[in-house]
Amino acid sequence: MKKTRKTKLGRLAVPVSKEFKQNSPIFIPLFFADPTQKRQIVWELQLENGQCDSGRVSRNAINLPSLPIGMHHLTVIVGQNLLSKGHKIYECSLHISE
Repeated sequence: MKKTRKTKLGRLAVPVSKEFKQNSPIFIPLFFADPTQKRQIVWELQLENGQCDSGRVSRNAINLPSLPIGMHHLTVIVGQNLLSKGHKIYECSLHISE
C-alpha cells in the first residue's frame, strides 16, 4: 500500500482522488504548511486513452480545461528552486463522469 504524504497541518498536499462532471473546468488547490515558500511545481496528466499533457503550477492550484469522461491520472512534482535538488511526488486520480 502506498503511503500518502501530509503537510505539517495534517492535510494532504494533493488530494488522493477528485471527481468532476464532464464539461466542467478542473480546479485542484494544493495545500502546503507554508504557502509563501518558493517552490517549483509541475504536473503531468495521463488520460485514460493514453494521451499526456503537462504544465507548471501557479498560485498553488492546478487549473485544467474540462476532460473527457473516464479515470485519469495526475502526477504532481514539488521541489525547491530546482527539481533536481530534492523533490516530492504526489498522485491523484481524477474521475470524470456525465
